[in-house]
Amino acid sequence: MRVLVLDNDLPVAKAVQSILMDHGHTADIADNASFGVDLVERGDYDFVLLDYRMPEKDGAWFMKNAKVPKGTKVLLTTAFVNRKVINEMFQLGAVGYIIKPFTEKELLKHLKFHAPAKFNVQSDDGTQGVSTT
Repeated sequence: MRVLVLDNDLPVAKAVQSILMDHGHTADIADNASFGVDLVERGDYDFVLLDYRMPEKDGAWFMKNAKVPKGTKVLLTTAFVNRKVINEMFQLGAVGYIIKPFTEKELLKHLKFHAPAKFNVQSDDGTQGVSTT
């Protein structure tokens, strides 16, 4: 599975990338919404893990400006839990959300739920948390 991790917090993005790669997936990182738009339109991603709060342009801006391919699912990853924001992101095309901080197990569970046929299960042993502070 190929995933774009769109998060301005580079340590978080790299931790998520590491988790995905440890489970046999490919993960690219974009640290801002504009770069994310370029990557998603050039790449063949199964998922975009999209942070909502980023400097300059937020997750909603990304959703309004990216030509996300039909086969690419967007999951919102955010510590900013606000019903209005979550509903807006669903209206813009997100299929789900993961509240930060999340664990390795939670991340993998969400990905498997949204794409069971493409998901590689290796092991649930030794899960690690993703710090978002």
